[in-house]
Amino acid sequence: MAGKGKAAARTLEDLTLDSGYGGAADSFRSSSVSLCCSDTHPSFPHGGNCWHLTESMHSRHNSLDTVNTVLAEDTEILECSGQCAKLPELEEVPWSVAEVEGALRKDDEAVRSAGVPRDIVAKLSALLSRALVRIAREAQRLSLRYAKCTKREVQSAIKVVLSWTISANCVAAALGALSLYNMSTGDRFSRGKSARCGLVFSVGKFFRWMVDSRVALRIHEHAAIYLSACMETLFREVFGRVQRSALVEKENGVPKLTVESLEQAINNDSELWGLLQPYQHLICGKNASGKNLK
Repeated sequence: MAGKGKAAARTLEDLTLDSGYGGAADSFRSSSVSLCCSDTHPSFPHGGNCWHLTESMHSRHNSLDTVNTVLAEDTEILECSGQCAKLPELEEVPWSVAEVEGALRKDDEAVRSAGVPRDIVAKLSALLSRALVRIAREAQRLSLRYAKCTKREVQSAIKVVLSWTISANCVAAALGALSLYNMSTGDRFSRGKSARCGLVFSVGKFFRWMVDSRVALRIHEHAAIYLSACMETLFREVFGRVQRSALVEKENGVPKLTVESLEQAINNDSELWGLLQPYQHLICGKNASGKNLK
């Protein structure tokens, strides 16, 4: 009887923490990719560290709110030092170098033939991990009321964080990926979710990252599809702009792609520079020279 009681309790716990991804409630484990910046707070029983913000949107789960740019205990330190709070640095990202290269080669014949330097891929990965944190934290804030992250929260976060042009492209890509996924019901057991969505990035990795980062208590699989499609499109968008900027400086008729040219292209782009800065506050519509978005 004791064994049956434990099994029933375990079933109830799984239903309570249902993640919306086929019984992956056990995925709430400790992780090194928490979206919080402070290490002074204790870990939660099922993993992850989140700071505590009082009266956050009048939610019972106010410790999940990671959008406020300054912690109460850090206010005096920041005022004394004159420094801005920074985004947390991710030790792990839900994509690999091979997946980034595959995403960049997907729709570009020139990249497919010439390839992408590894240092460019590594730099892009480091920069766009900041955009991932910004979108995830905004989705986390929007998920507070119902403690559930769906495609709607991710879509709204994309529109809030990214510029109008980039967000429109990312949302369109996410809608296309979800449509392909919903239409491929006949082969759902023979192909993975990424293949069914037409994506290079792994939907499963993004879902696990969202769970481990405690974006919400419950995460729907469509949210992971939206986020993975958004980030894959964002990689191509940024790299495409860098390529167009590199056309100005050529070597033997070939665009010169280096880490320096990548940084210069981003610094001159008012839609990308603020987004990829390491600071928690979002600088909108300005480039590195302070020029406004036209």
